[in-house]
Amino acid sequence: MALVAANKNKDFDLTLMSEEDQEKYSGPSIRCVLFELDSEIYGINVKKIREVLRVGSIRKVEGSGYNVLGVINVRGVIVTVVDTRLSYGISPKAIDDLSRIIIVELDDDNIVGMLVDCVLEVKDIPEKQFESMSATKEGASRYLQGIAHFNGNVIILVDVDSMFKV
Repeated sequence: MALVAANKNKDFDLTLMSEEDQEKYSGPSIRCVLFELDSEIYGINVKKIREVLRVGSIRKVEGSGYNVLGVINVRGVIVTVVDTRLSYGISPKAIDDLSRIIIVELDDDNIVGMLVDCVLEVKDIPEKQFESMSATKEGASRYLQGIAHFNGNVIILVDVDSMFKV
């Protein structure tokens, strides 16, 4: 009973699960904004996200990096927007109605926008569901913090601090 009471704010009912499943989904969790890139589900810790925006006008900046789409003005703050697909080595995709820009706070002074295919939802994922990535991260995998198997999906947790490290 204590287990159920501790997880009342979860969006699933632990009383309907087997004891083995209850153990898997109990304990501390990470609240993530889930988004899609090329049919894969990714997550970013909600603590790093300022807001999610529809894609508006993106002003190109000559000489910027291969994955930089340009800049946007978010209530007087100029934000660099990167194409997350290109950052992960995925071929680019045309912006459509489902495309979103996730505004990520790297620290008090630095924010960046990540263009994604679509934003799915906000989920609390138990920390014990995440498997850490190997210590030898290379290429796009250096941007990934871990992988979780949750509710029949594979969720890739993005390490935004590593992704935008200068």
